[in-house]
Amino acid sequence: MNYLILDPSQKTNSGEFKIINQDKIIHILKVLQKKEGNKIKAGLLNESLGIFKIRNISPQEVLGSYTPIIKPKRRSPGINLIVSVQRPPTVEKILELAGVWGVQSLEFRLATLSRTEYLTSPVWKEENIKEKLILGMEQGGNVFLPKLELGFVPPGKKTSFEKKQSISEIVSSSRKFFYLDKKGKFIQEILPLDEKEYFILLGPEPGWTKTELEVFRKSNIPGIRLSSSVLRSEQAVSFFLSQWEKLFASY
Repeated sequence: MNYLILDPSQKTNSGEFKIINQDKIIHILKVLQKKEGNKIKAGLLNESLGIFKIRNISPQEVLGSYTPIIKPKRRSPGINLIVSVQRPPTVEKILELAGVWGVQSLEFRLATLSRTEYLTSPVWKEENIKEKLILGMEQGGNVFLPKLELGFVPPGKKTSFEKKQSISEIVSSSRKFFYLDKKGKFIQEILPLDEKEYFILLGPEPGWTKTELEVFRKSNIPGIRLSSSVLRSEQAVSFFLSQWEKLFASY
């Protein structure tokens, strides 16, 4: 934890913030070795970066005051990741990466070759998703929580999953899409990039089908090549975000 991300829901009537999450308390006590009166770099969700001063601390809760210092800006142009359903450990890694970097939005949708047995995982629960996003945000110092959408309803105890729109069904010419593909062009080859936001499509482990690639072609969606190597899904997200950041640092 490089920054403590505070949620407005943690604010008490006195204006202080109460932390009751046991993982955070243990980290503050054992790893950071903080005591009453100590300060921690912090951020207020979707608002600011500043300092959290500990007023009272115990194994049950941490109470403190927050002082905002700077109001950061969202990254521009905005990046919206549209990720095909992945195995649960991969989903967790992508959620953390999205939180670290500060993508504008994150969608998980079914592609043709997505494995639907992954949908039974608890990783898709709203509270678990938010926990992983904030874990990444606390690592990177990003205060902006990505908007999240699931392109399916996870199965219940007695019901099967319900599919909403798949990846190939949401593409259109009204938004600027790219899809990640080893046969595509490098980012530098597709300049200029003048839109305010972009939508990046990431396929499942087996890759895109010929039908999906044909949909992308008919919609004039370019493929982006990130490496000459075959990348794991979370590596592809990491490669893309790092290359995109480098491009706009000099573009």
